[in-house]
Amino acid sequence: MSTLIALLVAEGLARLLGVGPRFGQLIYVREIPTRTVDGVALWSDKAPRSDTADLQRVANDRTAFKILGLGDSIMYGVWQSKEQTYLEQARRVLAEGSKRAVDILNLAVPGYNTLQEDAVYKEIGAVIKPNLVLVHYWVDDIHQYRSVGGYVVDLGAVSEDGGRLVVRAFPLPPHLSDFLLVHSRLYDLLTQVAVAYQRDTQPADWKRVFAPLADIQDRVRGAGGRLLVLASPDLSGPVPQPMSDLPTLRRFAASRGFEVIDLTEWLDVGLDLCHFNAEGHRLIGERLAEYLLEHDLKEEPRVRAAEAVDPQMP
Repeated sequence: MSTLIALLVAEGLARLLGVGPRFGQLIYVREIPTRTVDGVALWSDKAPRSDTADLQRVANDRTAFKILGLGDSIMYGVWQSKEQTYLEQARRVLAEGSKRAVDILNLAVPGYNTLQEDAVYKEIGAVIKPNLVLVHYWVDDIHQYRSVGGYVVDLGAVSEDGGRLVVRAFPLPPHLSDFLLVHSRLYDLLTQVAVAYQRDTQPADWKRVFAPLADIQDRVRGAGGRLLVLASPDLSGPVPQPMSDLPTLRRFAASRGFEVIDLTEWLDVGLDLCHFNAEGHRLIGERLAEYLLEHDLKEEPRVRAAEAVDPQMP
């Protein structure tokens, strides 16, 4: 009884404060998991770039070229309005330059990694059949754990049913672990402590990025579309530089047959270590639209009247 009372008190404090100790530091107020997909914890942004109405509209549109954007705070466009984000910038250019209607869904959520982006795609895969899936990649996606405002996601554990990556840090039955992760703030905080410790003691593993990317590619291929990865540049210096992970990422992409674009080639301004300012979003949006018009939305050349005439005729 005393243990139960202590747990209830601790749960109440965790819900009230939303913070907890972690190796001498504070776990700041962070996004709370709202659901799980195959054990992957997901949360919803308070101001999503695409809402339920957008999903329904795109699902019902049978003629437009559909682009699905999966990413974290960089694609989401923190500190920028929705209209300033590079996917919205690309949308406006394509509306004027493409003869085919284009639908763009920006499903990026600050803090997400490749595994969570794959889980988001699984959620809507039955209703959205994209022609193109854009995945925005940043170097912290290779890390075993991802921390946003103190919330740490475990990418290390591998389940036995198909080798899917999960976020269960404790040896509990999967359904119980998922339930507690969503509904118990105390369990959530304990998970953070456990995986933060493991993060410091276990090396990063590229399979934790490659497996979700392969899963995304297989799913979009099944829908008749293709995958395109946008590799974010390192903005820590005076000018943008290619990220250190780019060669490894491109080798994997070559083995799978999808393209990786180094955004360093499209960008000459930034904001901080990894995020773009409004000008950066504008530049990327315009270059992305140009790329799509030259590739995915390229108009088939029309046969000129003179070439259509039978050469045997006098």
